[in-house]
Amino acid sequence: MTNMTASFQTSEQTAHARTEDLAYFDLDADGRILSRNAMAQRFLNMNPQCVTYNGAKIFTVAPAEPFLQALKSACDRFDPISTVLSPIGNTDDPLLQINVLPLRVGVARVVLFWSHPERDAEEAIYPKLTARERAVLELAASGLRRDRIAHRLNISLPTVDMHSRNLRRKLSVMTTVEAVAVAMKMRLLEG
Repeated sequence: MTNMTASFQTSEQTAHARTEDLAYFDLDADGRILSRNAMAQRFLNMNPQCVTYNGAKIFTVAPAEPFLQALKSACDRFDPISTVLSPIGNTDDPLLQINVLPLRVGVARVVLFWSHPERDAEEAIYPKLTARERAVLELAASGLRRDRIAHRLNISLPTVDMHSRNLRRKLSVMTTVEAVAVAMKMRLLEG
């Protein structure tokens, strides 16, 4: 399979898209939706302009011409081609990247990388911590040194340091003590 980039520029945000943001559709060459995952349905619910009804649900994006060309190329019987489209310029557009991939003859899988404003705003207020980061944070809040945290969690010191670095990054602070203070203000340590 050949990889062809359409007449879009690659967005810097594309590299930072999270896996849970992946919505995918299986479409025929005309854009009719054959199947979709839950994230794709959520995308459609939030962006009804991306689907039209002509007896069947048809997925569309603007500009339509490069997308339809990519769809037809992916559905080609003899030489299917994958295409990566990265819309840029319209800041209101939730799409960061569209991958159009051949799935089988006459069917393409369209994978969407998209920004999700509700989740992004919630994450800015309440960053998602892993279970291990939360455990390190709670033990640091109880006053344990990093060597005692490592012993209590049965992990190495470099692993404690890695979790502490991640906490500081997610909470936008310089020290672990600051991370504990910010977490307490955000009520991340309760419950």
